[in-house]
Amino acid sequence: MIPKESVFRLASLALKFARVNRITFHEDGVRPETDTDHTFMLGLIACAIAAEYYPELNLGKVARYALVHDLVEAHAGDTPSFNMTVETKADKVLREEKAFGQIQTDFADSFPWVVREISEYESQTHPEARFVRYLDKALPKLTHILNGGVTLRNLKATKATVEESHRAQLDALGNEFPECKELLHALMVETSESCRLYEG
Repeated sequence: MIPKESVFRLASLALKFARVNRITFHEDGVRPETDTDHTFMLGLIACAIAAEYYPELNLGKVARYALVHDLVEAHAGDTPSFNMTVETKADKVLREEKAFGQIQTDFADSFPWVVREISEYESQTHPEARFVRYLDKALPKLTHILNGGVTLRNLKATKATVEESHRAQLDALGNEFPECKELLHALMVETSESCRLYEG
């Protein structure tokens, strides 16, 4: 029999995940983007791009990894990556490790698929996981462009700091998915040029 209490627990985790606000906003620049908004957008865009440009990727894996890629944030919360320090990165790692431990405790016996998918995504062993991570970095640029750079203005970001962040991100992602890299670079250029950034 399907364990009813575990289903309720998984439903509660999904609802808690939906209440996590990110630092980014919807097109109106007022409504915060939630982790659920972000995850659905990532899954939709990643599957559409993979189907058209990367037929060698398994679409099921792409969708699965997109679905769980930030699930630990239901417990850990979101950590903005812009201007992240060594200290905030270390804190993020600790919070997310603790959150994953909670998910393991809650679902390792009843729904081990949840634990396994998160582990596989985080290992970045499969190309589908690396593909999802690559596109995950593109999504904030899309929201910045769609809302006119509200988050960047709130952070008092300058064009120079944004471009520096973009360069570091591109270097870290590498060249495994050239079409995605081209897209990401174009979004970065538009973000830094078209968003009305705070210039001191």
